[in-house]
Amino acid sequence: MLLQGSDKAKDVRSAILDIVIDVLNTKLGGTTKYINQREESYVPSALREFNYRQEFTNALDNYISENGFKYSQLTDKIYLSIFREKAKEYRQILKLSSKESVRSTMYSEVLDLISAYENGFSDFLKKAFNKKGEKLKLSEANQLFKEFENLTEMAFKPLKEKARSLMASRDMAFRDALHEQLKDYISEVSQEDFDKFLGEKSKSLEERLKENMDVFIRLKDK
Repeated sequence: MLLQGSDKAKDVRSAILDIVIDVLNTKLGGTTKYINQREESYVPSALREFNYRQEFTNALDNYISENGFKYSQLTDKIYLSIFREKAKEYRQILKLSSKESVRSTMYSEVLDLISAYENGFSDFLKKAFNKKGEKLKLSEANQLFKEFENLTEMAFKPLKEKARSLMASRDMAFRDALHEQLKDYISEVSQEDFDKFLGEKSKSLEERLKENMDVFIRLKDK
């Protein structure tokens, strides 16, 4: 497993990893679509994203005129900016049903970056609303997102490249899923990642929730 230069060693390593992932598939009920939840950082990232998502939807309610498409359109703009796929496309690649949550399958690094987008754009909308003195049209909000994306491009660029690489590489290795728009970002999955999702450091979401029960109780009491 440790030999790097030998083609034969790579073939053996690949075969062993296929077996490991096969076993994991069985343990997880025949699917690795939620393998992201076995990482230690998943629960804190998911909680943060949930809070920022609430602020984001509140901002869309408060600062954009009533329009049934505003939530999906602006969410898709965030997804396209980060990993070049709309929610529908992501769902198809991971073969998620209409009842399965897209974000529950995302890695912690991707969730953190989505949180940053949601928080930043919420503030952007608020300032535009205050300047105009009335709710924005959806077309104006879409234009504002372009401005927000341009302003934050250089700040978010390293984080986007990291998120794309991790997402493309991990999904190819662990889920046998190819993100066509991210294929140039596929690289070898690190030993650290195998430890996170398959090794002793990995745990089921149920185990993570039990470990963090005191945190949830504190949040509830606030």
